[in-house]
Amino acid sequence: MSQLEHLAKRVLETGGSEVERALREELRRVSEPEELRKLAEGFYAEPEVSVPTFERLLELIPEDLVVRVELGFVYFLMGEDGEANRQLEKARALDPEHVQVLTFEAALARDPAEKIRLYRRILQKDPQHEIARSKLHELGALPSGNGTTP
Repeated sequence: MSQLEHLAKRVLETGGSEVERALREELRRVSEPEELRKLAEGFYAEPEVSVPTFERLLELIPEDLVVRVELGFVYFLMGEDGEANRQLEKARALDPEHVQVLTFEAALARDPAEKIRLYRRILQKDPQHEIARSKLHELGALPSGNGTTP
């Protein structure tokens, strides 16, 4: 187990600002994005670890759209809609038509008609996109078993 993983587990087990500070310091020492990606993926559902890890990744590679969307989605899952929307805007600035950006935008959209519009746009780009198809079905905009793009 790496020092990062050990600190991440300590953050989850014991909490506290001292352990969180130690994790942040250790994250600052890492300059290899793949090591950070591995940690972020392993602790994705644990914002105490994933948020500072994604933030460090963005310090190293600020133009990484996927990391930006993943960080925004963690904020969304935490109920931090304001920060989630800020991350969405930054991701949109990088590539507003990227499928992951559109998927995140649809997740944040409150209006069902807007969600449908975005999910249909996703299917134009990726007709087999499972999330878009599932969400359109839930919204009653894609009948079950329909193999065509709405």
